[in-house]
Amino acid sequence: MLGGRPSEAKWMPFGFLPLQTAFLASMVAVDFAFGLVVKNVLAPTHILSVVRIDMVIPVMLMLTARKVVDRFGTLILYQAVWGTFALFAMPAALGLPGILKLPPVLLQGLVMDSLMSILKRRHRARFILAALSGGVIGSLCSFSLKVALGMPWTDLIRWLFGVQLFTGMFVWAAGAALALMVWERIKDTQMVKRLTYVPSD
Repeated sequence: MLGGRPSEAKWMPFGFLPLQTAFLASMVAVDFAFGLVVKNVLAPTHILSVVRIDMVIPVMLMLTARKVVDRFGTLILYQAVWGTFALFAMPAALGLPGILKLPPVLLQGLVMDSLMSILKRRHRARFILAALSGGVIGSLCSFSLKVALGMPWTDLIRWLFGVQLFTGMFVWAAGAALALMVWERIKDTQMVKRLTYVPSD
């Protein structure tokens, strides 16, 4: 194991080493800050109602973080921290109130984490399938909660949901492709070698 002694892991949340914990915290912070800025810039254009172009960078950050700290639980923790931040600092996130923001992001993290583990030997496929599946499941969960809360399931809402889901495929795939490009550039750096975790899942 690189990045620290094996005995250190049991003292860290979910078994992450200190350097890995700091790395994941910085990635979540960048992701959250990016979302705050971009959503405020794009909100007046209403483009996010049609295509979530603001999700390309977050998907890239999530998959890059998962590849660097390549073990099950990374993205569940990542999304749990992001969702907790959103509860207090991004009230309009996902269009859901309070703690209901957590189920979609946690489910997305679980799906992406699972596929990244199951498809460990298929390098490119794991990135693409994790991004697409996580995006679809997270979106379905989010819209289901909105309908359960009383959002009218009109023809217009169904059309917007279908368009968002369709364009989301391209957005999530673009995020995965960008993550693959980033990984190829950083995989041999000293920083990544220090962070790399030999997974046990």
